[in-house]
Amino acid sequence: MLILTATVTRMLVAGTVELGNDEVYYRLYADPLQWNYFDHPPMVGWLIRLSTFNLYFDNGFTIRLGAIGCSAITTWMLYRCGEQLRNSYTGFLAALLYTATIYGSIVAGTFILPDSPQMVCWSGALLLLINITETKYFTKKTTRNVLWFGVVTGIGMLCKIHTVFLWFGFGLYMLLYNREWLKHWSIYAAAAISILLFTPVLLWNVQHDFITFTYHGKRVDVASGGLNVEDFLSFVGGQIFYCNPVVFFLIARAIWHRDLFVKPHHKRVLLLVGLPLIILASTVSLFKELLPHWTGPAFASLILLTAAYFSGKQRSALTQRRIPAAFVVANGLILFVAIAGIAVVNFFPGTLGKKETEKRGDGDFTLDMYGWKKFSNTFDSIYHSTHAAADKGETVILGDEWFPSSHIDFYIARPLHIRTIVLGPIEYIHQYRWLNKQRGPVTDSTDIYVISPSNSQVHKESFAVLQNRLPSKTDSVIQYRNGGEARRFYVYYYRKDHYNFDPADF
Repeated sequence: MLILTATVTRMLVAGTVELGNDEVYYRLYADPLQWNYFDHPPMVGWLIRLSTFNLYFDNGFTIRLGAIGCSAITTWMLYRCGEQLRNSYTGFLAALLYTATIYGSIVAGTFILPDSPQMVCWSGALLLLINITETKYFTKKTTRNVLWFGVVTGIGMLCKIHTVFLWFGFGLYMLLYNREWLKHWSIYAAAAISILLFTPVLLWNVQHDFITFTYHGKRVDVASGGLNVEDFLSFVGGQIFYCNPVVFFLIARAIWHRDLFVKPHHKRVLLLVGLPLIILASTVSLFKELLPHWTGPAFASLILLTAAYFSGKQRSALTQRRIPAAFVVANGLILFVAIAGIAVVNFFPGTLGKKETEKRGDGDFTLDMYGWKKFSNTFDSIYHSTHAAADKGETVILGDEWFPSSHIDFYIARPLHIRTIVLGPIEYIHQYRWLNKQRGPVTDSTDIYVISPSNSQVHKESFAVLQNRLPSKTDSVIQYRNGGEARRFYVYYYRKDHYNFDPADF
């Protein structure tokens, strides 16, 4: 019932707000499919292909459907983990805690991110580790579970690279508590399976100068940044928020106690899988700005130990039917965040960001998920009225960064069958470096549009291909939200001319 209720709630949220900037960007992964992408391994693109029925139902709801399904599976897997640790009541509390996290229910559970399928693999690996460490000696079952751990972790690495921390934690456990296991062939066979499954990502990077690794390496390179306490506090605060402050408090309270009512080997392996990622990322955040959801998977093992602790405190069968009050408050908070989020995105008057005309809405993250469908209808009118007065020919929309180009691509260009070309350094255009090649050259019979939202301006003057031409037509569209001006869209139209350039050259 918990999983069904949470799934229905997530579906309602998914159908109420438009796709965010990361989500429309990851939609690009689904067409065409590759073995790896600039930012991440391929799984999120494959998942979108699956949830949209091979892009037959290509809309915001079906794109998010994969994340919602993954969240339901993850919740069930964590229930099974808790059940294996102690009993079904522990499993229920673990599922309840995970559902209460903003990361589990919204960030990775409603929004489509690489974390969405990763969490299925992460929770499945935790279940395997609980079974593997049940005994100190290898049995046929242990060997089988170790090999499956290699499979599940390898698939997880196809979702997001830092799934490798599962191997790191398991390796630490063996080094510290059971070195005899390092002599068993299945450990190395499992590691080989993980590497084999990850091979397509490695081969793609060999062909592309290891661009994925160098890109993420720069993001965590502490040598290139000085000490920044503000970024550290922001990162820690973000982790607490995504975890849900109530859940974070419950985790801290449980971990503080030495007796978590689980077997010592289970406690050790779960802590070693969870804490290193949190500690390492928090340390790096002292020097580099990191995204707090990166540590989201690591909290899953801490949630299991927290569920075991609160389950162990309930001694009688009667109290084991009750839901602790703090768990109710935590789930109430996540429901409030979901409702408040929908309300702010769709109904906040005007903007939370800057108010000056040229930068109206800048800094307002809610505009990432608002107004794109509405503007799509407006641009449709501009586009057809422009072409009614001119010879119809090919059309492209030019952008200079992956955001807002991904939104423009999905909500505006795609319905009109217009190509979106994004020009600039790869650090700004990301996956568009490859999409530009696929979408082909711009010929001299092409009309060009530049769409510049005031909250994320496109610098049209930076396009060398326009050669300082003045637009043939300029439109300014004011977008309102609940009676207040939220932002403006500036549309620049350049009539067909002798452009003749190949975006693959940029």
